[in-house]
Amino acid sequence: MASNDYYRTLGVARNAGPDEIKSAYRKLAMKHHPDRNQGNTESESVFKEINEAYEVLSTPEKRQIYDQYGAEGLKAGAGGRGGFGGFQGADLGDMFGDLFENLFAQGQGGGRGRPRSRRGADLKYEAEITLEEAFTGVKVPINFERTEVCQECDGTGARGKTGIKKCPTCHGAGRVQYSQGFFAFSQACPDCGGQGEVISSPCKACNGAGRQKKGANINIKIPAGVEEGAVLRVSGGGDAGLKGGDSGDLYIQVSLKHHSHFERQGRDLVYECPVQVWQAALGGETEVPVIEGGRMKIKIPQGTQHGKVFRVHEKGMPINAGKNRGDLLVKVKIEVPHDLNPRQRELFEELSRLAGHEPPAVEEKDGFFKKILG
Repeated sequence: MASNDYYRTLGVARNAGPDEIKSAYRKLAMKHHPDRNQGNTESESVFKEINEAYEVLSTPEKRQIYDQYGAEGLKAGAGGRGGFGGFQGADLGDMFGDLFENLFAQGQGGGRGRPRSRRGADLKYEAEITLEEAFTGVKVPINFERTEVCQECDGTGARGKTGIKKCPTCHGAGRVQYSQGFFAFSQACPDCGGQGEVISSPCKACNGAGRQKKGANINIKIPAGVEEGAVLRVSGGGDAGLKGGDSGDLYIQVSLKHHSHFERQGRDLVYECPVQVWQAALGGETEVPVIEGGRMKIKIPQGTQHGKVFRVHEKGMPINAGKNRGDLLVKVKIEVPHDLNPRQRELFEELSRLAGHEPPAVEEKDGFFKKILG
């Protein structure tokens, strides 16, 4: 960073507005603050430079002088103004207030002197259903554990109203002040965690936590047509919040069990249909299963080849809240018989001769052993 170019130091353009300058300063101050870079002299030097730049560019009068005469003009007292004088006129409280509020008290919420609420944690649950259940939609019972507000102390963690006292360290403010050289900043009180209160007599039921682990049982409606990996959210179904904070959410991830007949491809279903070789050659009809139950007939044209796919419209999975459906894709799998009876072999041999191929001689099953044994 170059201390003689304050705009470059903060990484902003010369026509940057006050909000842009303040935002750039906060990011750099958080990155290079001595408390986060203890023992790093380079960061300490950078931190001084960015504060020097911000003090000038955030003050309209000083910025005007700087834009006209540069840093030397400020040092020489141009326009009737003196030098920095240990950051004279700079409101360090305003400069650091929001910065360290975010740094040390993220997620705490609330104002000074008041117990700070915190949102409960989100929970995840996996629900496995069948393809048929995904087709029709189903209500699934979910049994899981979550933290709930302690009924004994109503979430305070204390045994009665007298069990809570003002924190002696921060005197109820929830924050403590620290000084480092000419800098002063505050952070959440380490003894009360920013609550401003401490529990002197903890609740016996929850041991002062204000929450307890309990089993929960709810029914979740999974819509028709749900896909593998879909995530459903139950607002407020997660862990209870602290000090009146909102409960987290419950996320249910859906997985589908393997199906004996169908493979799912988005909205469509794929069925591998076994077809005998003579059926593929001559054509005809065959039956295929459908997801809603039962079977239906489809036509196999003459000369159907292995791997051919026939599309049966509106026999797949529901879409658009069940108003429409995907298709059933019937993929032909030609089956060749393993064992032929004499008549079947005779017919295939005749077919082979008609096609111009002499069929091979029949080898007896025990011919191999006869050759060995002589």
